[in-house]
Amino acid sequence: NGLIVSGAFWGNYLHEESNTVNKFPILSRFPSERNNGTEQADRWLISNAAFGLTYKPTNWITGYTQYEFTEVEFPGQEDWQLRKYMIIVGDLESFPFYGYVGRNTVDFGLMNGYNPFTHTVNNHSFRVDTDDPVIALGYADENLHVVGTLISSGRQLRVADTNDPDGWDNGAVNLTYSFGNKEKGKENNWEFRVGGGYLHSTIYNNDTPHHPGPTHTVSKQTSPDLTRNAAYDVFAEALYGPFSLGIEYTTTAKGWPATGERVESTNIQAAYDFKLFTNPSRLSIVRGINEQGAEGEEFEDLTQLVVGFETQLTDYFSLSAEWVRNDAFVPLINIRTVSDASVTTDAFLIGAKIQF
Repeated sequence: NGLIVSGAFWGNYLHEESNTVNKFPILSRFPSERNNGTEQADRWLISNAAFGLTYKPTNWITGYTQYEFTEVEFPGQEDWQLRKYMIIVGDLESFPFYGYVGRNTVDFGLMNGYNPFTHTVNNHSFRVDTDDPVIALGYADENLHVVGTLISSGRQLRVADTNDPDGWDNGAVNLTYSFGNKEKGKENNWEFRVGGGYLHSTIYNNDTPHHPGPTHTVSKQTSPDLTRNAAYDVFAEALYGPFSLGIEYTTTAKGWPATGERVESTNIQAAYDFKLFTNPSRLSIVRGINEQGAEGEEFEDLTQLVVGFETQLTDYFSLSAEWVRNDAFVPLINIRTVSDASVTTDAFLIGAKIQF
């Protein structure tokens, strides 16, 4: 009980080489921010910067607030954003149910990456961040975790969207079941996790090829008859000693009117944890493919391959490096007019993380 202060800062140097001028498709950045008229780009980046406050006056009530700094804000957004705030009611040591009200990243899918910095194709296309407060109810015991979230109507910050701007006609449910030999300090610990999620209504519901934030209203102005398009997610993870293996698949229920095909993301990843001298370290490889167009279209698919390394020098400080290979330039904004299947890029990131 009491007040907890937490934070994170991830900084990078990014070098990119492309076979096409001004086309650098690495995920987690805006596609147009490196338009320098060349086939190379170099930038110092802030991948993540966040500051959190947790206040727990009793065992049953927890308040949380998180500010984030972002370099990739939409027009109309500030670089510092109050990204999360919530009141959580529950004490899992006494009772398996909990609930919260507030703004949050909605429980839908796994969306994680074993690599240090660049997010996965599933995260790129399907992570649900809310712009308005949500209401969630969860159940958590030693093996099972189920969360249901009621999302308000209209366009949220990412991926969730409904035609009616008023009310509570959207929602999500997510389930994870895990089992294994998870005793601390026991040799060859293993765990297996499997789960899935459902999102009732997504942004992939209109024929305007935009992926805008809530300040952009062009999609609803030009496509008043939005067709609800849900999304489904399944994932599995196997953890054995220092080895981790994960797979995740996310898809829309119907075709995206902007491309005529379903949006599908598949991510397969593996990691090996070891000691470099005395420092906890990780080698990782992540392979992802995003499919959203018919065969032969410039926007048919995009692929990502990430090889990463990270070593933790102290409890609060680590150094990391990545090589990222992207094939195809397929921005979700103006996807029909600017996509280019012939683009191939290599990106190299080195950086540091400070977390407390």
